[in-house]
Amino acid sequence: MSEYRKDPVLNQWVVIAPERAVPYNLIKENPENEEKEFEPSCPFCAINPEETKVLLKYNIEDKNNWDLLVIPAPNPFLRVETELKKEAEGIYDLMSGTGANEIIIESPKHNEHIFKSNLNKIEQIFWAYRDRILDLKKDIRLEYLLFYKENKTNGITHPHSKMIATPFIPSMIETELLGAEDYFSYKDRCVFCDIVKQELKDGIRVVSQNQEFVSICPYASRNPFEVWIIPKNHQSHFEMSSKNQFYHLADIYLDTFKRLHKALGNIPYLSVLHNSPIQEESLEFYHWHIEIHPVIPLYQGEVFSAGLYVNPVAPEEAAKELREKI
Repeated sequence: MSEYRKDPVLNQWVVIAPERAVPYNLIKENPENEEKEFEPSCPFCAINPEETKVLLKYNIEDKNNWDLLVIPAPNPFLRVETELKKEAEGIYDLMSGTGANEIIIESPKHNEHIFKSNLNKIEQIFWAYRDRILDLKKDIRLEYLLFYKENKTNGITHPHSKMIATPFIPSMIETELLGAEDYFSYKDRCVFCDIVKQELKDGIRVVSQNQEFVSICPYASRNPFEVWIIPKNHQSHFEMSSKNQFYHLADIYLDTFKRLHKALGNIPYLSVLHNSPIQEESLEFYHWHIEIHPVIPLYQGEVFSAGLYVNPVAPEEAAKELREKI
């Protein structure tokens, strides 16, 4: 029987409707294709660091080569060189396109997907996020850095992430911040800390955990097999994580993606880092986390223009399925 569930952060109602679900074996209709290590038509395979503006370069395994590159996006739509101007057009507000958009090329190998990767490679990705945050937060015009990873949803399968830096806080993050602040003002506790405590106590929506992090299918999941990775201890800013935390983050991130791959196959997904605004000091009411949203053909939750989500997979069922995939 379907039911409404309320997200305690966004104060958003979600419909969990298991009767709309299709059998699990239909999910895997998109089989994994064998990909080459090098694909001549891929712009990231063909990149030459000597001929490209490189913002960050890691080369651990081979000092004469590279393991990870951060470059400006080709034809960037936001530029740090642009002067920030704010003006009005009647009742409307307008700002110049000040900001940045960058690409984190996570591996020189075209087919090195997350579920095939290793801890060191994944840890590199998170260190790159941290290094770019610490560099760009020096520009006090910038308020927020959005890091996201789209696998197979943008036409390029080469492992990479994207970053967009803006002089404002994106609306979804602002809604999270406001919801978390309201919860804190009422209960004098961080809502994410309470979620972690509740989920570890219940166990039914826990996918995996280690000493620093827990991955869960959230209580009011908007999409089938949606997973959040949350630090067990309160921390508002991702960039303040320790070396030990980045190691354990890489560990649970890899573990979670291996489980998702075994359960759903090599499907598209969106992975997003939800972090605090970079110019803010430590926030006692907000808790950074990573959200993973699989994009499942024939099995996608409905999103209506009014913002009502209908999810055909109960998070308890999704978590149980993922726990069994190891």
